Amino acid sequence: MCKAGQIQEAYDLAKSDIDLNPNDVWVQREMGWALYYLIRKDAENGQYDQLLAHIDELQSLDLLNPSNDAMIFENVIFWVGYFAKKHLMPTGIDTPARLSTLFAKFRGYTFTPSNGYSFMLESFIKCDAWQEMLDFFEWWNLNNLRPEDYQPVEIAKGRSIMSVAERAYIAKSKALIRKNDLGMIEEFLPEMDKLMNNHPEMTYPGYFYGKLLLTLGTTPEDALRVIVPFARKKASEFWVWQLLSDVFTNNIEKHLACLLRAVHCRTQENFLGKVRIKLADLFIRRNELPQAKFQINKVTECYLSQGWHLPNEIDYWIHQPWINNVVASDKSPIDYQSISDSILLNGTDETIAVVTYYDPNSKKATLVYGYEKQLKEKIRFIVGPGAVLKLNYVIEADGHMRVLQAGKTPFPTDLNYAKVVQGTIKKRDDWPFAFMHYGDQKAFVSPQIVNKYHVTDGENVKCLIVYDFDRRREKWNWVVISINR
Repeated sequence: MCKAGQIQEAYDLAKSDIDLNPNDVWVQREMGWALYYLIRKDAENGQYDQLLAHIDELQSLDLLNPSNDAMIFENVIFWVGYFAKKHLMPTGIDTPARLSTLFAKFRGYTFTPSNGYSFMLESFIKCDAWQEMLDFFEWWNLNNLRPEDYQPVEIAKGRSIMSVAERAYIAKSKALIRKNDLGMIEEFLPEMDKLMNNHPEMTYPGYFYGKLLLTLGTTPEDALRVIVPFARKKASEFWVWQLLSDVFTNNIEKHLACLLRAVHCRTQENFLGKVRIKLADLFIRRNELPQAKFQINKVTECYLSQGWHLPNEIDYWIHQPWINNVVASDKSPIDYQSISDSILLNGTDETIAVVTYYDPNSKKATLVYGYEKQLKEKIRFIVGPGAVLKLNYVIEADGHMRVLQAGKTPFPTDLNYAKVVQGTIKKRDDWPFAFMHYGDQKAFVSPQIVNKYHVTDGENVKCLIVYDFDRRREKWNWVVISINR
C-alpha cells in the first residue's frame, strides 16, 4: 500500500493491527514500515514537528532495533539526513537545536556502516559550528566510514567535490580547534596522520593537521613538516600564507613575509581584512608608518564600500595624530617573495645538477643530477651546457621528482658524475667527433663540441665532463660538455 502511495491507509491498518496484537514483532514491523514512509514524507516536505512525532512513534515499538530491523532503521536515518541536508541551513537560528534533538533520538542506537548512516554523517557535518559536533562524532565513529566514502563525490558530469571522509575529518578538526581540548587533539592526531598516509591525494587534511599542531603549541619545525607540503600545492591561496604566518610568530621577518605574500595573492579584497590588520599592526610596531597607512587605507576602503562597520583597530588608528602626517606606501620593506619561497623549501632534498643541453624554445634543460640520473626540467632563466645548478626537490607520492627551485651555484669538486679534468684530444681527420684522453680513461667529444670549440688533434685542454646517457647507444658514458682553454 505504501509503495502505491496509500501511506495513511497503510498506517491506519497497521495501527488497528497493533492495537489487537501489540507484542507481535511482525505487527510492529508492519507499523515500522508504515512509519518509515511517513518519516520519508515528512523529511521531503520539511515538516519537522511531524517528523519528530513519527520518529517517537517508531521508537515506541520496543521489539524493533537496528540489529534485527536494519532496513527500516537505515532507511529512516537516511531520510533524517535528507531533512538535515535540505531543510537545515548552517546559519539557521533553529539549526543547532533541531540537530541536537534529532541526534538525541538516535544516539542510543548502534548502527553498522551503510548508505543511510554515511548520508546522515554527510548531512550533519555541513553545520560545522554545531556545538554537539564532537559528541556526534564520538557516537558515529569514523571507523564506520566505508571505502566508497573516501572517493570524491560527483555532483555533475565532470565535476566533483571532496569525499565524505575528507569532509568529516575536516569537520572534526574544526570542532576540536573550537573546543581547544588538548587531550582530545593529541588523541585525534594519529588518526589524521593515518588518513594523510593512506590518502595522499587528499589536500586539506594536511592544512587542518597543521592547525591542530599549532593549537597544541608544538614547535614551528613540527608544524612546518606537515603544513609546507600542503602549502606548496596551494601557494597561490592567501589563507595558506595566513596559516604559515602563525607558525612564525617568533620570527618577525618570516611572519611579515608570509602576511605580505598573503595580500599579494589574487584574492577578493573583502577576504583580506584580517590579514591587512595584522600587517598594519606589525608595521606600526616596526615604525614603518607609510606601509601601515597603506594597509589601513585598503581595509577602510573595502569595509566602507561593503557597508560594513570598521574594525575597532582600524577605527582607533584612523584617529591617531600620525595618520595624517605620513604618505601611504605599498613598497615592501623586505624581499617577501624570496623569504616566502625559501619557506616552501623546508624539508626538501638538494642536489647539484649539470646542464647538458638547453632548448631556448621550450626553455627545458636536460640535466644530469646524480650518477646515472637524468631529467628534463623547465628552467625560468637562460642556461647553457655546463651550467651548474642547485636543485631543491621533493619526491611525490607516485615516485616522480618535482623540482621546486633551481639556481646557479659554484661547481663542487666532489661529484661522481661530473668533474673537471685535463687531457689530450685525439681526433682523426675523417672523424666529426673526437675523444679527450686523461690518464687511462677517455671522454667522448660530440661533433657539436668539436665545431663549437674548434677542437684539433693533439691539443691539451681542460674540460668539464659529465657521466651522461647516450640515447643512440643506450648506455652511460663520460662526455665533454665544455672546454676551458
